[in-house]
Amino acid sequence: MQIFVRDKSFYKTVLTLSLPIALQNLITTGVSMMDTVMIGALGEVQLSGSSLANQISFIFMIFNFGIASGTGVLTAQYWGKRDVTTIKYIMATMYRLSFIIGIFTMLISLVFPQQIMHIFSNEADVIAEGVKYLQIMSFTYLMYGITITSIGVLRTVGTVKISLVVYSISFFVNVFFNWVFIYGNLGAPRLEIRGAAIGTLIARVTEFTIIMIFMRVKEDKLHFRLKDLLHTQKERTAEFGRTATPVIINELLWASGTATLSIVLGKMGSVIVAANSICQVVVQFVSVFFQGVGNSAAVIIGNTIGQGEYDKAKERAKTFLAISVILGVFAGIIMLVLKPLAINFYNVSDATKQVAAQIMNVSAVIVLFQSVAMITIVGTLRGGGDVKFGLFIDIVFLWMIAIPLGFFTGLQLGLPIVAVYFCIKIDEVLKCGLCFYRVNSGKWLKDLTI
Repeated sequence: MQIFVRDKSFYKTVLTLSLPIALQNLITTGVSMMDTVMIGALGEVQLSGSSLANQISFIFMIFNFGIASGTGVLTAQYWGKRDVTTIKYIMATMYRLSFIIGIFTMLISLVFPQQIMHIFSNEADVIAEGVKYLQIMSFTYLMYGITITSIGVLRTVGTVKISLVVYSISFFVNVFFNWVFIYGNLGAPRLEIRGAAIGTLIARVTEFTIIMIFMRVKEDKLHFRLKDLLHTQKERTAEFGRTATPVIINELLWASGTATLSIVLGKMGSVIVAANSICQVVVQFVSVFFQGVGNSAAVIIGNTIGQGEYDKAKERAKTFLAISVILGVFAGIIMLVLKPLAINFYNVSDATKQVAAQIMNVSAVIVLFQSVAMITIVGTLRGGGDVKFGLFIDIVFLWMIAIPLGFFTGLQLGLPIVAVYFCIKIDEVLKCGLCFYRVNSGKWLKDLTI
């Protein structure tokens, strides 16, 4: 079997699906970067406070990504059969779940912001700034969840450009209102960290409004309407539960695990947190394309299986595996090239810059393994219906190895940040061997529509 399939239409489809998603991720990274720069100008305490408060937003976002991704496993395969009726039943379940999670997260963040911030930091000033940010951010969750899940499902049926439109407009809205409210421009009050949260809230309202108008006026494949939320079918709800639940749990475990590891960094001090915030913006930037390919892999593999072309799906899976290695190497090189420019872009102390450089050196290696894991687990294996594999390796490698190692090396032994950071990312390295084995075994291919 060829490593690279000889099918020009396949590569054209990969590019057609990947580029808009990559550009959307690039814009999202741009928003993160501008938030970090603008809040960082206020000081490292404010930057650390917003960064740690955003762990709740991160968990919520990943949870909804899990809902969308789990839904997408089914919708991609059913779209291969052009079974729109079944897709609508599955979408209705998806929206109801996202709504419930959005309300719950909003209430928790509004009622217990102080307690949440205490989980991530011992520094009173960092906690105080984080509380200011979190109380306003809580109002974004419901709308953000609906937006994420809507865009996720639309991708599985080949509608990818709307996400680029949504996040392009959101970028400018966010940056503009950050500028207005953080610094008190155009006659507005100077709200500092609260201003950043308000800017994000306005951007989330904008995103939600655009996607709802698109779904009602322009979307021409699924024609999902509000009345469809009232329609249920026990068989489809059960199917959603069997397929989406492992993905949702997988993403929740990964997100909560990542947030747990941020506790290690938070307890090591605001300099470490600020440095990691800078590094993560660069990681997001260099990983945008393999994230786009990962999402396109889920759609392409799912559609191919839905069409009953199992051998072709296996061939394409091997090609995606090779592509993941190439993109990972490329991302690591770009990260090393951008390192000095990115670090000097921020108005932070020399100590923070030095730590950021050390973390980036480690990240430049780790990003190769992240590329393989992203494209294989989130793309190929989920698209192929193998939803329990990612759950298994996250439980074993993240929760049983990386997290205990992070707490032991960072908080007990007090090792240098380079050693601690490598330990908290060791799960990415360990996943890759199993990813290669699983793809080559062919056991991941499961037609969920029969």
